Amino acid sequence: MTKNHPDISCHCRRGRNNHCFLREQPCPVDARPLSRTCGKHRVKVCRIKGDRKICAKMANLGIMPGTEMDLLCRRGGRQCMVKVNGATLSIDAATADNLFVTSV
Repeated sequence: MTKNHPDISCHCRRGRNNHCFLREQPCPVDARPLSRTCGKHRVKVCRIKGDRKICAKMANLGIMPGTEMDLLCRRGGRQCMVKVNGATLSIDAATADNLFVTSV
């Protein structure tokens, strides 16, 4: 069963790079994968790299382009702990490589 949110949609671009975007906006040049920015600070998601399945999985967790979240893990760890909308999530290394974030 899927949840349909009328105000939230995740559009996956087909063709070049298969990037998922909430809005058609380019990522800033200082964007980095979440796996490389793990530390204790606040970040904003600007791009989710991957296919439609990954995009839908992240949307169900509340992680979409434009979402701000607090990082709770130490730098260099294999898994990232993030706090999104009051929930604490553990994101594995492969998924963290597909989430591009910027500092807030």
